[in-house]
Amino acid sequence: MTIHRGSETAAGGPPCHAVALYESADDLRRRVLPFLRSGLAGRDTTLAIVSPEAASQLRDALGSDHDEVRWHVPGVDYDSLGPMFSGLRTFMAEQAEAGNAVRLLAENPTATHDGRMAAYLRFEAASNDVMGVYGFPWACLYDTRRYPAAVVEQVGQVHPYLLEPDGSTVRSDAYLPPDTFLGAHPGPLSPTPPNPPLDIWLTAAEQLAKTRHTASETAAWLGLPRNDDYDFELATAEVLTNAVRHGERPCRVRVWATLTHVILRVDDQGPGDDIATKGFRPPDPSRGHLGGMGIWMIRQLADVVHVETGSAGTAVEIQFPRGRDR
Repeated sequence: MTIHRGSETAAGGPPCHAVALYESADDLRRRVLPFLRSGLAGRDTTLAIVSPEAASQLRDALGSDHDEVRWHVPGVDYDSLGPMFSGLRTFMAEQAEAGNAVRLLAENPTATHDGRMAAYLRFEAASNDVMGVYGFPWACLYDTRRYPAAVVEQVGQVHPYLLEPDGSTVRSDAYLPPDTFLGAHPGPLSPTPPNPPLDIWLTAAEQLAKTRHTASETAAWLGLPRNDDYDFELATAEVLTNAVRHGERPCRVRVWATLTHVILRVDDQGPGDDIATKGFRPPDPSRGHLGGMGIWMIRQLADVVHVETGSAGTAVEIQFPRGRDR
């Protein structure tokens, strides 16, 4: 898959959100080492949160300089996407407030199925606004041998810059504004089993507490880790409350599990408005739910969030990793 390159080279400093699409270890080193060495030369706090394979290649290529790179940020890992992006945004905000210069290299080695990859790319799109405000240069790695052409095409759409084979930077002609990408890629919803362990209807606001509790109990029975109990219940409460307040009842509530995730899905009869683009940017707390506080909280807590709106109503699906305490 070819990503179209613009003729204009990024000017005025290092790129804010570039992508290195690499196809071999040598290709990785050629594209990325200039980016890292530039940060080290400028005494930036240089971070590389990447796959073990990429880290090994880059450590070897950097030689003794690899000790100057931070290969981990406490609280930032790819086990759960919502908390990961929340932690990274918090870290960048703290560094900006302290006046520190930061340079970040990132790679997600855990996007192992289509739905999780779609969720990750939505965060990538939103980060152009959410983390771009801090002005730090950062670049993302994608090993093109791992992904189908359609995914590589979308990767180009969420990154405004490309790291070339010689380490230089050009603009990506494929780049789409965040809301354009988010609106076009709200899902996909997971296939629902014919007889999920929980399948109930919510018809009145008075049922919210009982429904939330029942959903949380079902999730625990299906293997939700104990230390995710509170986050799951809080996210569930927000999904249910949004459905009751902004949708049209009755709302259908289902909970089931795959090999890797516990899934909650809530369907209501309302239009959903622009929910696909909401919840990625910090809301204005003074506006409460009308300012997107609920969907913001949901996206920060869950690993994966998918939505779908149409003439039949709105569906919101949240996923939490199953079967391990983090």
